[in-house]
Amino acid sequence: MKLTADPVVVPTTGGGYNISYLKSLTVKFAIPAGSTFVSASQSGGSNLGSGAVTVSASGSIVTLSVPGNLAGGTTAILPDVTINLQATGASGTALNAQLFGSSYSSFSIGFTARVTGIPLFGSTDAVTKCYAPVNPILGTTVIS
Repeated sequence: MKLTADPVVVPTTGGGYNISYLKSLTVKFAIPAGSTFVSASQSGGSNLGSGAVTVSASGSIVTLSVPGNLAGGTTAILPDVTINLQATGASGTALNAQLFGSSYSSFSIGFTARVTGIPLFGSTDAVTKCYAPVNPILGTTVIS
């Protein structure tokens, strides 16, 4: 299963404050029921900062990690993530590609934003964790 994200413009403001950059971006994908993980890889991507982009797996989660820094105002293109699975379900079983996560403590997407111009504080790193309450299906493969 190959997952490709749309380009994203890194925000320059949030909550009325300036954002210099994002760092430590993680995107987590669920390994679908009816399959077991074999391998994962990433390819492509641009404007992702100087750190090494990685993809790893643990348990039922595949994680794309982008250390950054992703400068505010930049159009970043995340790498394609290819996840190779072994079908374990019956013929006709749908394997749905979805993000992992169902709460802020079990999140889908995380990053740290460098926020500047805060009265009395100056600058701070704001850790952000997100999830979709209704997790959309990104794609489907049917076991044949």
